[in-house]
Amino acid sequence: MEIGKTLKEAREAMGLSLEAVEEETKIRRKYIQALEQEQFQVLPGPIYAKAFLKNYAKFLGVKVEEIMEEYRQQFPEQTATEESTAPTAQRVKNKPQVPQVKPRYWLYIVSAIIIIGVVISVLFATKDMWPKRPAAGGNSQLQAGEQTQVPAPQQPQPGQVDAAKPSTVKVALNVKSDRCWVRVVVDGAPSFQGELSANQTKEFEGKEKIAFTLGNAGVVEVIVNGQNMGFLGAFGQVIDREFKVSGT
Repeated sequence: MEIGKTLKEAREAMGLSLEAVEEETKIRRKYIQALEQEQFQVLPGPIYAKAFLKNYAKFLGVKVEEIMEEYRQQFPEQTATEESTAPTAQRVKNKPQVPQVKPRYWLYIVSAIIIIGVVISVLFATKDMWPKRPAAGGNSQLQAGEQTQVPAPQQPQPGQVDAAKPSTVKVALNVKSDRCWVRVVVDGAPSFQGELSANQTKEFEGKEKIAFTLGNAGVVEVIVNGQNMGFLGAFGQVIDREFKVSGT
């Protein structure tokens, strides 16, 4: 079975253009062409190649298992590498951290308790030497009939609203699981391009706008100016987003 030929023939049999498939699957046109031409190196990485291939085959009604099996036979090294490295990473991630308590800390704690006890004892022993507060109703600087003027709190004028807006736009990309290829452009200049792993976070700040592309939107939590926007797409979906200082 030729993967690319099978996908292309299925699409043409359905009478669908590349633009129509892009609109329905949310997979960018250049990636669809790469799948049909079996140019998998164009895709962000092996993980995304498998995800896009599976989603595209399912959309066309092609037998997904046969397509994926053919892909595994053509690229056995990539499949074996992913399967061998994933459990190792999981074991390292789940290894509990056991705090080590040094015996010297107990000496510090005992010393602190003794010092606190001494301070409290001194305070109680010398409390009779503290100055007395004047009794209520005694000599007062206020004469009978005099009143203290307390300024009234200033009320905001009608129509006055705190219209302060953030002077910059901040975007944080938090990869919750798996991996994601990311490209970020800040104020029109490239800022970052590469792959982020699970539990990895990247933060960016711009004076005007921040635009970014996610190769696997379903695993990236997006936070804009402190507001959690959640996941902006599905697993394996490629998205392009832009946020400006005005919030758009």
